[in-house]
Amino acid sequence: MPLNRSAATYFSILVLLATLSNCPCDAQTSGMVEFSAYGRVQKGTLLVDLAHEVIILGRDGWIHSVDPRSPDSHLQRVGKEPFLAASAAEMRNLLRNEFGSAYEVLSTTHFLVVQPRGRGERWPKLFEQSHRAFISYMSKRGVHIRKGRFPMVAVVFPDESAMRNEFERLDIEVGRVAGLYSVNSNRVMTHDGARASSVMATVRHEAAHQSAFNSGAHSRVNDTPRWITEGVGQMFEPQAMTDPRGATQLADRVNRESLQYLRQKVLTKNSNRFVQTAMELVSNDMMFKDEKQINEAYAVAWGLMFYLAERQPKIFGQLLNETAGRRPFQTYQRRDRINEFERIIGNDTFEFSQKAVRYLETL
Repeated sequence: MPLNRSAATYFSILVLLATLSNCPCDAQTSGMVEFSAYGRVQKGTLLVDLAHEVIILGRDGWIHSVDPRSPDSHLQRVGKEPFLAASAAEMRNLLRNEFGSAYEVLSTTHFLVVQPRGRGERWPKLFEQSHRAFISYMSKRGVHIRKGRFPMVAVVFPDESAMRNEFERLDIEVGRVAGLYSVNSNRVMTHDGARASSVMATVRHEAAHQSAFNSGAHSRVNDTPRWITEGVGQMFEPQAMTDPRGATQLADRVNRESLQYLRQKVLTKNSNRFVQTAMELVSNDMMFKDEKQINEAYAVAWGLMFYLAERQPKIFGQLLNETAGRRPFQTYQRRDRINEFERIIGNDTFEFSQKAVRYLETL
């Protein structure tokens, strides 16, 4: 079964990092500003201050790119006012105004879930349960977990058409997907028009992204290798991975779709294809941008991260901690990616990938 994936989830943040890669370090800054975005004037803290572009973290958790030269930006400094994240109650009111009376906003411990009225507790329970299971799994493997600054927002549209209209409003260019996590808005968006197992696997994948970027397992403002972020997302697609009691059996933790793809296309007899792909993924993200290679990139990324999580959990935790702790708004150069990864695993990528192959062949 082909994987239905898209490279669009991280596109805007990668463009941002590429734009800033040659900028002086003192472009990074802080301070409160007032600005206009998506039809309303709001406040946020200044992350990057350049003549042609400013990057702002809004009080609702959005990351905005604003052209200070545009009169429509309404950009102005507001002195030394401290940054205060919007409360859950404030965000709930904002979401009610944004989506209107046809939607309701339900609260859980960690989420505000926007959904069509009368859909019950199924979606709020799924997102909350997925997050709790994610935190438990990561904590057991030494990943440094912190409390998120913002309530996480999940938006469930009544059907695919309504979801795609929202993508268009937010200038998100994406193929046909069941849902996505947007780094800029910090929202998961999906729809209630289908409940096939493949759709729910995608929702669990995107929910894992949201948990990772809000718990400190990943950073929204640095250049984390895609094989790491997508490998983690793939790990949480199996339904058992969202069970708060934990997926106690190895077979329950295996992403069968990814494993099947590897067996059919990659782990073929007398082939070094897995190793070659792994070495490519460690060094750069280009395979995730190529529609002909993206399925293989996702499957191999899962294989690498699953091997680490199952066989070398301390290194798994160290890898996530170090990549999440990199300096913000700095591109991760090819040579640095390879050197730092090999330092963490204590081996070269070629031999590491061979070990991963031998493990995956036992599943």
